[in-house]
Amino acid sequence: MSQRKLAEAHATSESGGTTKSTSARGSSASSSMSLQNLIRAAAQADHGISKKQASQLFERVASGSSLPVGRLRAEIIPDSSWKRSGKTLRPSASQTTARLAHILAVAESVWGNEVDAAEWLNNPHPELRGATPYSLLKTEAGGRTVEALLGALEYGFPV
Repeated sequence: MSQRKLAEAHATSESGGTTKSTSARGSSASSSMSLQNLIRAAAQADHGISKKQASQLFERVASGSSLPVGRLRAEIIPDSSWKRSGKTLRPSASQTTARLAHILAVAESVWGNEVDAAEWLNNPHPELRGATPYSLLKTEAGGRTVEALLGALEYGFPV
């Protein structure tokens, strides 16, 4: 992520959200994923996401991390769950993968590109008590927290 965008994110956090990022964006985070896309993602998660698709997603996110892909994946989907799955992830791991895909899409909308979004996901954030946004995606509540933070950054709301 560019130093300017990191500085903007931290300035937004530290100033109570009064600074709005000025990076060029095509659309808002809330409109970046249509309702139909969200419904398709939910249905796919219910039926199970393929390990191949999940691996590709984790590779994309790992581009912004110093951790190897397998270790990054194990942070939110334990090795035991990953290994027990056949070609398709089980429901819990599929839900976690769908959550990550959604948050990555929202982050791309906020930051304007996948590289900066992946980097933001993998760096500690002061509003998350120093945790990385990625590390919170293990749970639905954590995913909602990260999505709320992205919304606040997008619109310059207090965080």
